[in-house]
Amino acid sequence: MKLNAIKYVAIGLTAIVAGCSGSNDKTEDISATDQASLELLPQQVAMAEVRTGPIEYRMISGVVSATGELDVPPEGRASLSAPSGGFIVENTLLPGMHVTKGQRLARLTNPDYVALQQEYLETSSELQYAEQDYFRQRTLEEQNATAVKKLQQSESTYNMLKGRLAGLKARLEMTGVDIKALEAGTLQPAISIRAPISGYIAKANFAQGAFVEAKETIFEIVNMEELHVELNVFEQDIAKVAKGQPIRIRAIGSDASYSGTVSLISPERNAEQRTFTVHGHIDGRGEELKAGMFVEAGILVDADSVPALPEEAIVYQDMKPFVLVGRGRSFVLQPVQTGGNMDGWIEIRDPGALMGERIVTQGAARVLAAVGK
Repeated sequence: MKLNAIKYVAIGLTAIVAGCSGSNDKTEDISATDQASLELLPQQVAMAEVRTGPIEYRMISGVVSATGELDVPPEGRASLSAPSGGFIVENTLLPGMHVTKGQRLARLTNPDYVALQQEYLETSSELQYAEQDYFRQRTLEEQNATAVKKLQQSESTYNMLKGRLAGLKARLEMTGVDIKALEAGTLQPAISIRAPISGYIAKANFAQGAFVEAKETIFEIVNMEELHVELNVFEQDIAKVAKGQPIRIRAIGSDASYSGTVSLISPERNAEQRTFTVHGHIDGRGEELKAGMFVEAGILVDADSVPALPEEAIVYQDMKPFVLVGRGRSFVLQPVQTGGNMDGWIEIRDPGALMGERIVTQGAARVLAAVGK
C-alpha cells in the first residue's frame, strides 16, 4: 500500500495545526499526527468493503510454541516375528489394512514343527509309563519288596520326563500349536501368526513363500487409537507448562488443526537440544494424522479475557500498529499497543478512549490503500 500518502496527509494536518497555534511544540505535532483524519468518497467506502465494530473482550492466552512428532505408546505398537523359522504359506495383508486382536495374519510351515510335535507325543507316552512305574516302585518300597535305589531311579526318570514334557508344551504353545488337538492325535504342519493388538498394519516385510528366520519381523501393527503427540519445549519455556493445559496441534503440510491436552512432562532435560519432552493427548484424531508425522503446536498458558480486535483491524505505519476509527466517511488513524493473539484476535493493551468507538474491523488496509491513490 502507499503508506507515504498517509504521511503527507498527517504532515499537512500538522502544518495547519501548527500555523493556527503558532507553536513548534513536538508534543502537539505528534498529537496532530495521531488524529489524522482520512476521508473517502461513498464509492471508495463501498469498494473497500469497510465494516466497523467495537473493541470486544476475548479469551486470549499466552502461547508456548513447540514442535514434535505424532507417536503411539509402547502398548499401542506391536512387532511380530516367527517363534521359529518357517516358510510363509499364507499372507494376504498389506500396509494400511486394519486387523483385530487375535486375527490370523499369516501361516508358516516347517518340518521342524512336526518333529517337535512328535517329540511331545513320544515324551507324553514315556511319561505315562514312567509315572506308572514310579508309583509301582513306591508301593513295593512301602511293602519292603524293592530296593530304595530302584525307587529313586524310577522317581528321577519320572520327574525328568515331566519337566521335559512341560518344556515341550510351552514351546508348542508359543508357536501357536493347539495342544488339545495334538493330544487327540492331530499333527499340525503349519502354525498361525496372530495379532496381539487391534490396529493397522504398518509394515509387512515378507511375501508368501518366503522363508522367515525366528529373529526377523514379519509384521508391525500400530493402534492409531493410542495416537499422541510428543513435543519438545525449550528450557526457558518449560516453567510455564503444566499438566492439563490446552494444546493446539497442526501437522506440517495440513491446514487442519486439532486440540489436545498436556498429560505428562518429562522431569529430565535433553542436554543436547536443551529441551524437555511434553506428552499430550489428542482430542478427536483426524484420518490424516499418522504416527511419525512432524507437527507444530502451541501450548496455551495464562489464559485471560482481554480487550481485543480482529487482526485485520490492525494496520502498520513505520512498523508501528494503528487502528482506524470510523466517523461516517472519515477515518481517524489512532496508534495502539498490541499484545498476544489467538484465533484471529489480537489484544489491545491501551483501549482507553477507544472503548465504545466504531473501529474498522474489516477493510482497514484497503482504506489506507484507497487514500494513497
